[in-house]
Amino acid sequence: MHKIILQFITLLSFSSVFAQELNELQIKKTRNIQELLISNPEKAYAEAIEISNDKDELFRFFGKYYVANYFYNKSDFTHSKKLIIALLEEIENSDIPKSSKVYQDLIGICVNKLFYIHKNLGEYDLALLYLDKYKKRLPNNRFNEQYGLIKVAMGDYVNGIALLKKELMTSAHLKLGVGEKKVMNKKLFADKHNIIGEAYQMYYIQSKKAALLDSANHHFNVAASMLIQDNFQPEYTKALFYMREAKSAALAGNYNKSLTLYRKREKFPIISNHIRTEQLFDLGMADCFHHLKQVDSALFYSKKYIKSYETTKVSKENLLMAYTIMTKCYNEKNDTKNAYLYAQKSLELIKSIEGIKNKSVNFLHNYDLNVIKEESNQIIASKNYFKTVFFGILFVLAIVVFSFLYYYKKQKEKQRRFLQIIQDLKAHKDSEIHKTEISVSAFEVQSKQNLDDELIEKLTLGLKKLEHKEAFLDPNFKLAFVAKKLNTNTAYLSQYFNQVMQKTFSEYTQELRIHYVLQKLVDEPYFRKYTLQAIAEEVGYKDANTLVRVFKKQTGLSPNYYIDQLKNTK
Repeated sequence: MHKIILQFITLLSFSSVFAQELNELQIKKTRNIQELLISNPEKAYAEAIEISNDKDELFRFFGKYYVANYFYNKSDFTHSKKLIIALLEEIENSDIPKSSKVYQDLIGICVNKLFYIHKNLGEYDLALLYLDKYKKRLPNNRFNEQYGLIKVAMGDYVNGIALLKKELMTSAHLKLGVGEKKVMNKKLFADKHNIIGEAYQMYYIQSKKAALLDSANHHFNVAASMLIQDNFQPEYTKALFYMREAKSAALAGNYNKSLTLYRKREKFPIISNHIRTEQLFDLGMADCFHHLKQVDSALFYSKKYIKSYETTKVSKENLLMAYTIMTKCYNEKNDTKNAYLYAQKSLELIKSIEGIKNKSVNFLHNYDLNVIKEESNQIIASKNYFKTVFFGILFVLAIVVFSFLYYYKKQKEKQRRFLQIIQDLKAHKDSEIHKTEISVSAFEVQSKQNLDDELIEKLTLGLKKLEHKEAFLDPNFKLAFVAKKLNTNTAYLSQYFNQVMQKTFSEYTQELRIHYVLQKLVDEPYFRKYTLQAIAEEVGYKDANTLVRVFKKQTGLSPNYYIDQLKNTK
């Protein structure tokens, strides 16, 4: 809410400047933009752009400031800061005397804006940096409100609230500025009362004194009454008042009353036009639902807040509160995975916040930093135990799944090989023709080798005759045996296989025998009932092990698998 409050504080701080430096028409235009930034931001932006290109340097500075203010109100803090810093540099390099009031006022509103940008982002160190950097150039009574807010944020509530009240009583805006409307001036002081009320709420978190909540509600009531009397945005004013009252009720532990007040948001659709206000309603409702043990509703509104936080990036403290609610709700649901996740997020965010301020944290409701740490660490420690068990189970499951996938892949490959073998066997006759073509091709290719062409042809035809007679089934079917049958010597025959057939004699024999087994198992079902030893002996091997080894080498399958598949396909 400080963003909305700042809008009026800084915008209305131009009164004395206008009177001295701007003409009547310029004053009227700037005052109009101030009001439009609330009622019609897009129109205000268009007029501010026009002014920012004016020939009058001072008038141009105001236009540029309003452009930056437009982006600030949109929560685009990065762009707003960029514009403000550029404007500061222009002002410092201008011909405006450094000791003049107009120079001090221009520097003041820019530094004020930078302060609130960094405060909203939770960057209190940078917010203070700008105040300290420019404080000596400005009047001694400047920035009472800003220093008061910092003290409150750091836990120095007594002195912080004293500074805020001092600003309320001594503000230069106690008198209307030139061209300033009374209702806009009231809005400025209503915002000051709301700031003090929020400070009392924070003070209550530390001390738990009921009187502090009474003081907070008093200032909220004064602020709302001032605006409603003048009919200034009555619907939005009422919505904000209910939201602040709801927060006080929650701090007092009356979550039913608080939730009832938060639910009044339904009567004020204007809230949807203000993302920061909508966020505070969401987070407040999440907190109430959490304490009322309505876990699913608490998670819904927490998630909604976290999602919108990505747009504004405002208040790390409120984000921490959302993370904490999520952690506790998931823990209650026994969802250890998500409870662990948000506990980690909480601890990481706490480290970020502690790097900036190490005393007190500005929470929306009563959440203690040390308690969050302790609970988050407990959840993480518990999660680590389950994590070990979980990963152990996961590892076993991974082995099982991997084994299954490996087995499945192997089976698919075996099935592919089997089907390919069957297909090749069915095309046996074509295969025989293909073999003849290969022999002729080989004969032509190897004609330049040492073997005589006539000898090559003789050996080729001789082997064909032996194949036809199934001589390869004889256990004595060896190189010397075949050489004798073909009336040649083993040297020529070995050379023939190596150069013409492009394989060894042993490979040639294995191919013939396994092909015979494959074909016979397909054509003669009774053959499938033979033992592997019997099949081995039929094709010229002494034992089953040799058959199995050669069969797998030639087909990639075991004989038993091949036989089983044949049985299943018939």
